[in-house]
Amino acid sequence: MSEALLIPLRVDRRHARRWALILGVWTVFGLLLAVQQGIGYVLRGNPLPWGRLLLLWMPVAYAWALVTPVILWLGRRFPFDRTAWVRSAIAHVLACCVLIFLLGLGYTYHAARVMPLAPGTQPGLSRALQVFVAWLFADGLLYWAVLSVAFVAEHQRRLRDRELAASRLEALLARADLQALTMQLQPHFLFNALHTVGSLVRTGDRDAAIRVVAGLGDLLRRMLDGGSRQEVPLGEELEFVRAYLGIEQIRFRDRLTVTIDVERDVLDAAVPHLILQPLVENAIRHGIAPHVAAGRLDIRAQRAGERLELAVWDDGPGLGTGATRLGGAGIGLANARARLERLYGDDYELSVHDAAAGGLEARVRLPFRRAAAEWVGER
Repeated sequence: MSEALLIPLRVDRRHARRWALILGVWTVFGLLLAVQQGIGYVLRGNPLPWGRLLLLWMPVAYAWALVTPVILWLGRRFPFDRTAWVRSAIAHVLACCVLIFLLGLGYTYHAARVMPLAPGTQPGLSRALQVFVAWLFADGLLYWAVLSVAFVAEHQRRLRDRELAASRLEALLARADLQALTMQLQPHFLFNALHTVGSLVRTGDRDAAIRVVAGLGDLLRRMLDGGSRQEVPLGEELEFVRAYLGIEQIRFRDRLTVTIDVERDVLDAAVPHLILQPLVENAIRHGIAPHVAAGRLDIRAQRAGERLELAVWDDGPGLGTGATRLGGAGIGLANARARLERLYGDDYELSVHDAAAGGLEARVRLPFRRAAAEWVGER
């Protein structure tokens, strides 16, 4: 069914629910009114059949049901705002009196057919004026009650609309903020990759430089493919990291050993796009690159209850030299933390600490949930 057909259907259903509510409320009111009048006749020693009481008072209740949309329209036409509340009050007082007089007039002629009039009863218009005076206070309260309920409902609707608009705006701003952070990370990553190509060219390793450029093209394609998504399956993120590490292993040759240990049942877990790459880059840049000896890098992922744990470990010097290593982490870790906060609020953990077996470990804990899109890759 097209959207053009769904909109009138939703509107019709809303009006149907509104009419059902109005009829239900006034039906209950009519029944209570008939019961009250019936008890009064019994107490006066002149009981009336319940069928006649219902025939007498239910039309009055349903007349109020017909009048209710008019009152709602008058409430919208003459709202009680600061600039025109006097005019609105006068309009509603006049409308209230007119509606009550018309209801009393209709009741007078209807009652004359349901209950025979006693001899010498006054003409219809005179009795209608008497009914108007008798009903003015009680029915006036009904008019203002309907108007008040409509005012409260309209106020609540506008409040919900404002809250919905504010939440949508907040979501749009958060999404724009995340996109800005991602765009901030991408040039940083590209600069580092091009720096690797430049280093290989300067050392005369032409073949390695060509392989790095080819790998960089694959990385850029993967980056663009996931650029419109804030979260991707973990398996897809690992493919990106493997491609990145392929470039780094060309650069470091035998100095870099990589181990990836990931449980199969978490490959389709949702993770932020480009969340592992800055952690891996930080480990290589500060834990492995400054040293002549070969270095080791481990990447692990596992599920712990309702949490997903990601860890990147290197066998470098850790934090033994103070805050120098963290202070030199640059945009990568700060960007990762900011993106995690935008996506998960306080429901995440990101820690960088010395590992018990030596070296440095960066650990991320996230709420575990499956990615929306099915990931197809190496299983």
